[in-house]
Amino acid sequence: MSSASFLPRIASCFMVLLLAACQDQPAEPAAADLQRAEQLRPADTRLASIYDRSCVTCHGVRSAAPLAGFQAAWRKRLDQGMDTLLTHAREGFNGMPAKGLCSDCTDDDLRALIQFMSQTHAH
Repeated sequence: MSSASFLPRIASCFMVLLLAACQDQPAEPAAADLQRAEQLRPADTRLASIYDRSCVTCHGVRSAAPLAGFQAAWRKRLDQGMDTLLTHAREGFNGMPAKGLCSDCTDDDLRALIQFMSQTHAH
């Protein structure tokens, strides 16, 4: 194969990889998504209190954490399964501290907060 025919093939492969990588990235939240995340609170007052003291700082603003209520950011995480998400929340993962700094949260609390933030059921 000559180098003249090899370079276009490499370039084509590179473009396919770039496009594939872009498809894996969730859409950026719009201003309305950010405003909604700032205002979202769990209906349960006890969970809302936990959310306000431990979660909203990262999940209620644009940050590395998935934005509350912004399903595009949660899709790949949810695909891992609730057990994996719960383990990550409990033990910490990447930049998230263990239990999201909620030392008194139970697994049920963490699960409910994940469900709320990912909007996996109605609130």
